[in-house]
Amino acid sequence: MSYGMPGKDWRFGKHFGRCLVVVLWLGVFSGSTNGQGVKTLPALNYPVLVKRFDSISKSVPDWSMRNSKWKDYLQAFLTMVNNTSFLGLDGQRYHYNFLYKQVKDNDTTNIIMSDKVYLDGLISWCKDMYQGVGIDNWIRNDEVSGQSADVDNAFILNLIANISFVDSLMALRQKLEPRDTAYFKLASELKWQTYRKDRIKIDQLVSSVNLYKWIHHFNFNSMILVNIPAAHLDYYEHDSLKLDMKVVAGKPKTKSPRFSTWCYQVVLYPYWNVPKDIAVKEILPRVKRNPGTLKSMNMEVISATGKVVSPQNIDWSKLNNYNFPYSFRQCTGCENSLGVIKFNLTDPFSVYLHDTNYKLGFLKDTRFLSHGCIRVEKPYELGNYLLDNKLDSNFLKACYKDKEPIFNDLKEKVPVFVVYMPAEFVGDSVVYYKDVYGLFR
Repeated sequence: MSYGMPGKDWRFGKHFGRCLVVVLWLGVFSGSTNGQGVKTLPALNYPVLVKRFDSISKSVPDWSMRNSKWKDYLQAFLTMVNNTSFLGLDGQRYHYNFLYKQVKDNDTTNIIMSDKVYLDGLISWCKDMYQGVGIDNWIRNDEVSGQSADVDNAFILNLIANISFVDSLMALRQKLEPRDTAYFKLASELKWQTYRKDRIKIDQLVSSVNLYKWIHHFNFNSMILVNIPAAHLDYYEHDSLKLDMKVVAGKPKTKSPRFSTWCYQVVLYPYWNVPKDIAVKEILPRVKRNPGTLKSMNMEVISATGKVVSPQNIDWSKLNNYNFPYSFRQCTGCENSLGVIKFNLTDPFSVYLHDTNYKLGFLKDTRFLSHGCIRVEKPYELGNYLLDNKLDSNFLKACYKDKEPIFNDLKEKVPVFVVYMPAEFVGDSVVYYKDVYGLFR
């Protein structure tokens, strides 16, 4: 029931998505001269990885511009870039114009530096095909990627190091992309909408295709995926869907933030510690009008030192938005706004997954009703998966009142992705969800 921290919304269509629909033959040539006939080279995207590859490579690779077959390999790479231009990738990010001119002019001047540009293009293309591109434009906080960055980079560099003939270069795509129907259907739809020039759908598909690549490349043992515009949650084990359910997400005025994080704990009979904004803007005015509201809401008043304070001992008339040294806490039980299960996350937004005492929300077609947290339709089932079927459903359904919270740490943290994928493959077709947060206008 708490809400995400305020911050600007990324306007995908205006700021990023449109620039990713590639027209490879347009744009300014990136490998020009400085007016004195000296060639300037494109800036590298991953200079550290280029340097690392040079240090681990035991010999000059066959595809290198320092070898006689470099034109064949480079032409194959340019063809690969062309063939993946409908996957939300920008050819100039891989130095397409510069490398194309190298082939066209048979340019072998400054071979060492040009070779680094070539290597950087390969690394960039492989990373984007494997991990997706522009993820930081669609995710406000990413706690997951950093923990696998070294493994991902080692995987990419090893693939490149083992390119030994042109066909193995061309086969890279199969080793990088997701290999499932849902992804290929999204990619096919993106290609079709690019031909149709439907700008909004192109932007939506670009984000969905890249988010799909990013989420599914990790190959976690288990993961939770929440898609905000679909108001839906999927739980996977080893890439196999084990559980799916409806969710209630944040209202347009109190949006659920987009992030990746970890679920580390399941709390049974949780308190609801009311966020400060909700406390002073919604609950305090009601209490000032009628202090009996607290009892009807099953709320306690908590002092700054964490002690329960009697409402009768407080002069409510002197309190306001700027002078409120207390907090509100809702007692545990089935009437608690969090229900009887809360799934704690490590995100910085004070957002979590939880049960709810308002089950009717799941019957609505439009399920954007919360202050930012995610209400889940099947909390018992999800809890059992996370706790290895050790959850006592009868204990929870008994609805004990004023039960002290019980904290269950997970044996292994489970990654959680809360994303905004406006297009998905569902059933036998690609579905476009309503852009409820207005990110693709």
